Amino acid sequence: MTLPYRWFPQGTTSTYGDLPEAGQAVAWNHGAWRVVSVTARPEELWSAEDREIVLKHGKRYVPHAVVLRPVDASDDPKDRGRDVHLLARGHSWHVFRDEHYPICSKCREPLPCRDQMAEKVSKAAAERMGLYEMAGVCPSCSGPVTARQRSMTFSENLEVIGGPPVTFHVGRADCRHTAREYEERWVAADPQRRKAMLTCPGHVTNHNDGTYQCTQLNECPGPLAGHMSYSTCRCPDCHARGRFGCHPHPKARLVSREAS
Repeated sequence: MTLPYRWFPQGTTSTYGDLPEAGQAVAWNHGAWRVVSVTARPEELWSAEDREIVLKHGKRYVPHAVVLRPVDASDDPKDRGRDVHLLARGHSWHVFRDEHYPICSKCREPLPCRDQMAEKVSKAAAERMGLYEMAGVCPSCSGPVTARQRSMTFSENLEVIGGPPVTFHVGRADCRHTAREYEERWVAADPQRRKAMLTCPGHVTNHNDGTYQCTQLNECPGPLAGHMSYSTCRCPDCHARGRFGCHPHPKARLVSREAS
């Protein structure tokens, strides 16, 4: 089961991709579990996806069958019905450093327990909604958006139903990143009538003369949009002007000449 948030149990160490060993106590799905066994899955049982992942990422991503048993269970065969069988590959595990780890006195779960996480998530959601309740304030940086700053306004408030229009700074990299994520959701709500202006599927070739090219040609929304990839040109004149980066200037002009 995948939790809808990132859970970092107290008293644990992350393995960062390494599988746990039999006998270790691990935290999983808000419970404390003993690792019963870790067995590599026979290659003849691999799926096409398994083979592709191992080929791309190496032996560390070989699928393994991991059997977990609650730490309070005994070796009695009657308790084996509580075992959990997982197919694991490449993801991190939270391993308890020793047998002494903090648990909630109320629900007996490893800390932070589900009640604590629910409170934390609710508080974060309330704080997030608060950022979208103030017209003219960028939700990304909480700063006011002035007429002199590059900005983008969405008339529909996706966070607060009936709330004010949402305005982001788009001249600031961090705010623009948050605006792109918001725009992605905004477009997904009505893809037939809405078009992304802060992202572009094209490849950019930047010149050192105030111009750039995009494989999307006139469909490119502009230099501020996030593109799939970037590169510099091979024009001798551009390179004679000195060093320059692959990202075009915010005021760069789109040109349709042949890429060099």
